[in-house]
Amino acid sequence: MDTPTFPTSLKKIDDSQPMKILIIGAGPTGLSTALDLAQNGIVPEIVEKRTEPSAFSRAVGIMPFTRDHLKKSGAADAILKEGMPFRKFVINRESKTLLDLDLSKVLKPEECMIGLPQNRTESLIAEAAEALGVTVRYGTELTKIETTDHTAAATFSDGSMNSYDWVIAADGKDSTTRTQLDISYRGIDLPETWSIADVDVGEGYDPEQLRLWIQGKDGLFILVLPIEQQRLRIVSSTADCLEDMPIKMDIRNVRRTGTFSISVRQAATYKKGRVLLAGDAAHCHSPVGGRGMNLGIDDGFSVSQAILGNTVENYTETRHRIGASVLKKTENARKMMTSESTVDKLLLNAAFGLLRHSELLQRKLIKELTTF
Repeated sequence: MDTPTFPTSLKKIDDSQPMKILIIGAGPTGLSTALDLAQNGIVPEIVEKRTEPSAFSRAVGIMPFTRDHLKKSGAADAILKEGMPFRKFVINRESKTLLDLDLSKVLKPEECMIGLPQNRTESLIAEAAEALGVTVRYGTELTKIETTDHTAAATFSDGSMNSYDWVIAADGKDSTTRTQLDISYRGIDLPETWSIADVDVGEGYDPEQLRLWIQGKDGLFILVLPIEQQRLRIVSSTADCLEDMPIKMDIRNVRRTGTFSISVRQAATYKKGRVLLAGDAAHCHSPVGGRGMNLGIDDGFSVSQAILGNTVENYTETRHRIGASVLKKTENARKMMTSESTVDKLLLNAAFGLLRHSELLQRKLIKELTTF
């Protein structure tokens, strides 16, 4: 195998060696960052406080632009092979159907959003990264980090210490890295309790159909989307999504249930010294719109390219602007979808009426839903 050559910007001034890069967190953001760096000849270290890959599935929707990032490695093809394409889109208000679209008429297969459990998405990205030499040190937690303008020093739970040219913090909403560096995480925590369930269903549910109930009593919002042939993800603005389902479903097995709260927050800066934030460590928001994991993966490729291209000084400005836009869009969507206002209901009725009869508007809607 040929020895890779590195751009001048990737060499240390003192010994002309490739940069040492540490990634904290082996979720979709951290793994995507590692994958892109490895594809460009730099194999980073990556640590994860979990003792093994997660068996749980948080996010499930994979956008077309996310798959574009993963094409070169082959992970995109694997995701398309396993995932469920969303080609049909139904929106209801209580028992009334507001919108029923067959998107296969206006979308090419590669333009569809794909449903796949997050743990499978992580596994497929990890496999692509491992093929390039990336290994994850599981059961290793960051306990201390310090940074100057030239280097970052990390201490780990096993007592080891090391210095790095760059550290990428992809360690989630409760980021230890961000907290230790005293980077403020500005925003709000919403008071409502939301719920989630993964269920297996019998025959009869269309595996290409995404269904949504909005603007119901007490602002009811329920999303049902397929993530395997007979497996559904259900998300609700209530504390018990299965109890509050507006239709009867042939549920054969409940794999998982849980509750969660929503925070809408963004780090004041994505860079401090030689540490860069990405994914939920940099921002968090409502699951409405399915942008969270996709934004994190996009961060991962962007932070890698910023290091590779020696444009790190622009990273906060560029990514903070994109993150702020996503936070605003998702929060506006959440408010509209859960609104009990008569005016909001009339506005959506009118908008859906136009959508039903315009393929151009349908394309614009899909573009809005699947890009930043």
